[in-house]
Amino acid sequence: MKKFLGFVVMSLVAVLPFTVSAASEITYTCGEVDSEGNRTCTVGYIIDQNTPQDSVSVTLTEQGGADITAVNSISNSEFAISTQNETNGVWSVVLASPDTVYGEFSLFTFTYKVSGEEDCKITIAIGNDNKDVTTSTTPDTPSENPQTGSSLPYIALGGVLLVAGVAYFATKNKSKMYKI
Repeated sequence: MKKFLGFVVMSLVAVLPFTVSAASEITYTCGEVDSEGNRTCTVGYIIDQNTPQDSVSVTLTEQGGADITAVNSISNSEFAISTQNETNGVWSVVLASPDTVYGEFSLFTFTYKVSGEEDCKITIAIGNDNKDVTTSTTPDTPSENPQTGSSLPYIALGGVLLVAGVAYFATKNKSKMYKI
């Protein structure tokens, strides 16, 4: 019985959910388009605690007639712009920090002229992570939540309990199990 109980406890421990740290992620916030057709956005970055960084390279790509007019540092940010250049509608911005850090940071702001075309957007890229800043006029509609598989541990737990129940009833009349 002790072995059986130990098996059930180990099975429960095996299906408990484990914590996972989030990977680095780009964030941004944008204001409304002003009377001159300009829009200012703030680029943020969430740096994973497992991979702290002291510099970040950001690429801004103009698409659909969007035209970046200014890229500025944020005065109270941990990161400051060390270099920036523009070549054929692609801006490369390198930011540096005096310390190796992790957490959520506002990196810089940029202002771009909205062309009014349907595909007008700025693509922000840091490493393999990309985000599109669009000037969509359609309201945001809630989307259906995708299935995440969060019921999987419960299915596994039910399966373990079913196997334990079948094993108990199959050996119920045997000599050692019958005496328990």
